[in-house]
Amino acid sequence: MPRVLVATLQAIVACAFLVGLYAQIIVIPTSAADQVEQFPPLAPHQVPLVTAAILFVVCGQVALIGLAMLLRRAGRGAVFERAALPWANVVVGAAAGATVVTAGVFVYVTLADIPSPTDGMDVIGIWLGTAAAAAVGTAAVLLLLAGRHLLVKAIGLRTELDGVV
Repeated sequence: MPRVLVATLQAIVACAFLVGLYAQIIVIPTSAADQVEQFPPLAPHQVPLVTAAILFVVCGQVALIGLAMLLRRAGRGAVFERAALPWANVVVGAAAGATVVTAGVFVYVTLADIPSPTDGMDVIGIWLGTAAAAAVGTAAVLLLLAGRHLLVKAIGLRTELDGVV
């Protein structure tokens, strides 16, 4: 893989990581506080939903770290080695964690009596959105697991080919 491409992708990953950090520290808590200030009955739901949002971003950041390490290995031409598997596992695990957090928010919104400043359609939108996101997350985790399985096969074939040569 060309070095300039690897460096560019790593810079993008680093920027995305920093944006996630900014979201965790500034955007999510501030936005939640603003919502509670505008509609005080939301106060009991602030902590669980902010916690879920921050955990979701953390999962994304962990996946970015795994991706950055895989990019680093790709730059050295060392992706098809056993040492790449832990980083693939990190990406799969982070995606699974994000899916679990999203499913947890779906369950929370389903069971909690969340008040709405309007006709309740915003809560229904959150409910449907988290259901769809959990389904998409599940599909993404399954695709990542399939990709990991292909990586394991490719590593095995590479090892076999190295033995022949």
